[in-house]
Amino acid sequence: MRPVYCLHFLSRKSVQQLLLYAERLTRERDRAQLELVLVEALREILGASGASLLKLTQTPEESLVWPAAVCDANGPQLHDDGLSLPEDMASIEYYPLLEAGLQSGQMQAAGDTTVFPLRKADGDWFGFVEIAAAHALDGAQVVVAERLLAIFLNMIALLDYSEVDTLTGLLNRKTFDEYLMRILSSLSAGDDSRLEARHLPRRRRAPVPGQDHWLGVVDIDHFKRINDNFGHLIGDEVLLLVATMMKAAFRNIDKLFRFGGEEFVVLLKPTEAEHAHIAFERFRHDVAARDFPQVGRVTVSTGYARIRLGDQPSAILDNADDALYWVKENGRNQIASYETLVADGRLTHKDMDSDVEFF
Repeated sequence: MRPVYCLHFLSRKSVQQLLLYAERLTRERDRAQLELVLVEALREILGASGASLLKLTQTPEESLVWPAAVCDANGPQLHDDGLSLPEDMASIEYYPLLEAGLQSGQMQAAGDTTVFPLRKADGDWFGFVEIAAAHALDGAQVVVAERLLAIFLNMIALLDYSEVDTLTGLLNRKTFDEYLMRILSSLSAGDDSRLEARHLPRRRRAPVPGQDHWLGVVDIDHFKRINDNFGHLIGDEVLLLVATMMKAAFRNIDKLFRFGGEEFVVLLKPTEAEHAHIAFERFRHDVAARDFPQVGRVTVSTGYARIRLGDQPSAILDNADDALYWVKENGRNQIASYETLVADGRLTHKDMDSDVEFF
């Protein structure tokens, strides 16, 4: 049993700070701002020189980490806006303390650095918090840090619950709308002021030439036939298996949504057109190659489109839908790029000019 430490190192002012930050953490509904509050609280209350929140993504080949939010003498800074590819992503093998924390699931300390592993309520890894201080944290400071991290993870669990489709575990339609609006806002002129408000370092704002966000609409072929022939319970199993395969086929940093019924949406973080095509084709191939229990062969059709500066949300969805409908009318079990179909003359681009300003 963990011993109970007296919080003797906290002054009256520090106790007030602790309560203030606890209130701020439980009030926040924006993930990025929640992360900024966390690192600011840890640095201020523990008297540390710096506090960093690092996120973790795992592939069959390796585990990758990158800084998401940092607080040092310059104040809290957001290093991962949730829209573009994270900079400074590296294999965890370059960070021995983080790697030890991943393997053991326990706090690690060396010299003036302390690392706390973060796992969500469902057991999935979130990442790590790294504290740099003039000296090793004592027992009371560790308890305070762990309680703040517990509040943070509880808030993450609440946000996950409100944003996730209960059947598939993918993000829901409401979250899609909000995320797409954020992407379009980040591409728009005037982006600087918005990102300054999120404490995003200026050097991280420039887009990479040749890399774009992509939106793909995925539809399970003849899904009504599956429900009619095998029942809705089996249909739900198919939806769940397809969602699980989506998580395996796409990068952890891409966003996957259940859009309703048998339709899914994928938002790819910035990448080249060729790599977007490869990602969607890999998923299509994986589904077609799988033997689904009781049902047998299941296929998916996908249409995808580039997300561009000045696009309206409805226009992007319409473009991807047009590509999807083309696939449906031309054999199914395929993927198609809206831009390629237009360039080849198989679709006609619709002019969506409007005087309506979305941002």
